Amino acid sequence: MSLISLIKSAFTTGDYYKSMNKALKAINGDYHMLHYPFYLNEDDTFSQAQKNLIEYCISKIPNLEGKDVLDIGCGNGVVAIHIAEKYPVNLIVGVDLNAHNIQIANKQKRKKNIVNLKFLKDDAQNLAQLESNSIDVIINIESAFHYPNKDMFLKEVYRILKPGGEFIIADILTTADGNFLLRNWKKKMKYNHWSYSKYVNAFSELNLKLRNNEDISEKVIMGFKVYRKYFDEFNTENRFGILFLKLFFIVNIKLNIHLLEKRRKYYVFHGKKH
Repeated sequence: MSLISLIKSAFTTGDYYKSMNKALKAINGDYHMLHYPFYLNEDDTFSQAQKNLIEYCISKIPNLEGKDVLDIGCGNGVVAIHIAEKYPVNLIVGVDLNAHNIQIANKQKRKKNIVNLKFLKDDAQNLAQLESNSIDVIINIESAFHYPNKDMFLKEVYRILKPGGEFIIADILTTADGNFLLRNWKKKMKYNHWSYSKYVNAFSELNLKLRNNEDISEKVIMGFKVYRKYFDEFNTENRFGILFLKLFFIVNIKLNIHLLEKRRKYYVFHGKKH
């Protein structure tokens, strides 16, 4: 991972996720989930801390057996693969707008020979490849803050869910307006954060019944603050590579901790379609 790609990753979403995929794969030679860690145990690895977050979200759904599941904003597919391998779902579909992520996801699917899983390149705000009333459970993990029109996204959630179908949305919400430089940077990174009240109002207007929600910011911040022990997982023998990786992660972690403490909150919403 070069210094140039490291610098570029701070200015566009596409470069950021390409760099993040490379950086995470460099830790131990495999792809990782593309979301924040969730602290449960002091001895958890970074990979386990990421799985903790997914397991927390899935725990809101009583039973996934025989269900058709849609992962909107599936990233590199690691979350969908984790669900397909661990839970007796009928089918899981992963959707992402980033072609690079979908290429990785399909490669990993073939490598693991998972048959009840498929990945599609599509827009969360207009899921043209998915039929109405076709999905039992929708999950959306750390993706919605990129969507410029979340009303359209939530309308698609409603359209695609079967009557009584459930959704989990884990999103990073705004609690304070930024200055001009921060707003400009957010625009380049395609960050479009909603407030808590805006989300709750949108659920109500779109007839999506919110069953519960939780602010998990503290658990996420704790997951970040133990980052130094995550460095023990790095297995590359290239000293310069390790330095670049550490720099990349430290900058991202420190920024995310600051934002979660000062300007943002991490919420998990669980609801169902009437």
